[in-house]
Amino acid sequence: MLKRIISNKYIFSLITKTTLVFIGLLNSIFINRFLGPSLKGEYAFILNIVNILVLILNLGIYQSYPFFKRNDKNRDIKNKYFNIIFLQFLIYFLCAMIISLLFMNLRYAIIIMIIPLMILSNQILFIVMIEDINLKNKINIGNQIFYTLLLLFVFKWAPQDYLYIILLLYIKDILIIFRMKYKFKLKFDIKIVDLYLVKTSIKFGFFPMITLLLISMNYSFDIIILKLFVDYEQIGLYTIGVGLAKMVWIIPDAFKEVLFTKVVLKNSVEDVLISIKINLYISIFTILSIIIIGKQVIILLYGQEFIQSYGVTVVIFIGIIPMLFYKLIYPLFLATGKQKVSFYILLISVVLNIILNFIFIPSYGNLGAAMSSVVSYSACGFLFTYIFAKEFKLKSYNFLFMSKLETMRIKELLYRKTYGNS
Repeated sequence: MLKRIISNKYIFSLITKTTLVFIGLLNSIFINRFLGPSLKGEYAFILNIVNILVLILNLGIYQSYPFFKRNDKNRDIKNKYFNIIFLQFLIYFLCAMIISLLFMNLRYAIIIMIIPLMILSNQILFIVMIEDINLKNKINIGNQIFYTLLLLFVFKWAPQDYLYIILLLYIKDILIIFRMKYKFKLKFDIKIVDLYLVKTSIKFGFFPMITLLLISMNYSFDIIILKLFVDYEQIGLYTIGVGLAKMVWIIPDAFKEVLFTKVVLKNSVEDVLISIKINLYISIFTILSIIIIGKQVIILLYGQEFIQSYGVTVVIFIGIIPMLFYKLIYPLFLATGKQKVSFYILLISVVLNIILNFIFIPSYGNLGAAMSSVVSYSACGFLFTYIFAKEFKLKSYNFLFMSKLETMRIKELLYRKTYGNS
């Protein structure tokens, strides 16, 4: 029975993500209670800047991997990509060292030096997801459990400083890199770096990179804008709603990762529709739950000092529904070469988000940022769904109600030994 569950990509991915939601919840409890609203706001502000730099500097190289793997003839694409991204890491590592020496500040150096490490670990994890999603899920669970134990140690005995949390990110990323290098027997050799693949992967990955940057900006650029109008404490309160919403987003992310592996080989429109409906029902239930018992949940998890985040949390949760449509349609767009379409939709969404943030935040503070996010998420989700429905001649009810065939398909998913054979 256990072997059957593990071999089923959808079920094991969902179990993994559910486990990660629970672990992520523990992590957020430790971090928020350790730092408090003000320091948490400062930590979130710094981490968002780091994440944006990571997305820009990776150049989108790994995002082209599904496309080139789909069209690869000699099946040596994995090692070629590893050589490219490791060379990229070495270049960025040297640049980060030089910049750190110029600042002559230990705190800045620790923040700067994590950027090349995060770039490498993110790219390796994406390639592993395409190659063996179950392996990626096992690694994620193991690493997150270890990270939680380290957080518990910091929570109990470390002085109150977000720098300790950043140092734990170093440990987590280093473990990911070394484990993947050992598992796939990857070796770096600058002599066999494929310069043509470097050029073509950067060219192909440019729009996916900008797309992911826009996604990140849609999720978190509001925190940077908030800093212009409110203090770190208000940002810290805002991050509670964002953090809880991201935990819920882990569920559609589980389906999205499996869809990446499916659309590499075929369009899999049926899988996309089933995934959308399942996640839609889960999201509606989650939103109703947070409206009813959200205050009690926030106090229980983070303490009374975070209770003011309830209103922001409810508003942000409404935006979960439109974004799940984007998340589950995006893999198909990427695998079929529609990265430019994704880019333009997200560009519209981000520009709308930024404009609304500057309109609403001065009057409504962090609640205004939440309202802006929901509107921009809705625009993004609607446009993705509209293009997807038009291309595959789908009606509104195709996204809302399970057909008899789809119900049978789900049962097949649950009971077949290996879903990948279906």
